[in-house]
Amino acid sequence: MNHRVDSNMRRLLFLFACFLISTASAKAQSVAGGPQTVEPQPIFEQCAPLKSGSSRNDAATHVIATLKGKDSKARAQAARWLGQSCDKRAVAPLIDLLKDEDPLVRLTAVEALGKLGDRDSVEPLIDSISDKDWRVRLALVSALASFKTFRARNSVLNLIANPSGADISDVDDMRVRCAAILTVNQMKDVSYSGKAVLLLYGFLESRHAAIRQLAEQTLFALKNTRNGPSEFNAILKQNSAPMLRRWAAVWIGKIGIESAQAVLEEVSTSDSDPGVRQAAIEALALLKGGTRQ
Repeated sequence: MNHRVDSNMRRLLFLFACFLISTASAKAQSVAGGPQTVEPQPIFEQCAPLKSGSSRNDAATHVIATLKGKDSKARAQAARWLGQSCDKRAVAPLIDLLKDEDPLVRLTAVEALGKLGDRDSVEPLIDSISDKDWRVRLALVSALASFKTFRARNSVLNLIANPSGADISDVDDMRVRCAAILTVNQMKDVSYSGKAVLLLYGFLESRHAAIRQLAEQTLFALKNTRNGPSEFNAILKQNSAPMLRRWAAVWIGKIGIESAQAVLEEVSTSDSDPGVRQAAIEALALLKGGTRQ
């Protein structure tokens, strides 16, 4: 019996070693420089439910022990492995890792907790939004968006994407915010999408050219999200502010949201504001073959 246990242990640890080798180089490359494109982040299929392992001599126990080692790469790789373990015992050690001195370790801990999906990790993850490293904040977009709770998903919108009046000038920080806006618009829950789109209206008014440019890139990327096109339609048809309805019409034309034609036709004749009606007419012309800027 002991021989069988030892054999199983060696096999599990061998698989762990293979996992470390296969993921190390790819992960290092993914965080080597600032994000190059504006795109939504993945929403994880979380473990459900977590298993409650209890053996003192299994692979998870040995991997958890690695989290306390001096080698930061080994800590990061161990955290990544635990994110796929669906083991409840991994949650508390991974939460402790959110304060690791190495940002790559913190990033992998965030991802692992997002994949595990234990709700006890939501508040510690939210506390990590103040992390100074953009890579950690970008990982938090995925992790928090993957929890199907108001507290977690609202934090993606209002604590990551929303500048709350701050003057955003850092390009990497802006890319994280744009990624959050796009990710919110990929959710099946549409409670957060409309406000996320409207955040871009404010970013377009930034005094920093790079921030305005990223906002425009994000607006174009919204066309390919789950909720973006319908949110533009809703703003155009239902928003009480004429300037926002006009803005929505202009961008529907620029982006090329074909599904908005019926709404544009209605608005072009019935909206109470002449500027909105004219913007809708011009957007329709673009959709029907005009030249987009």
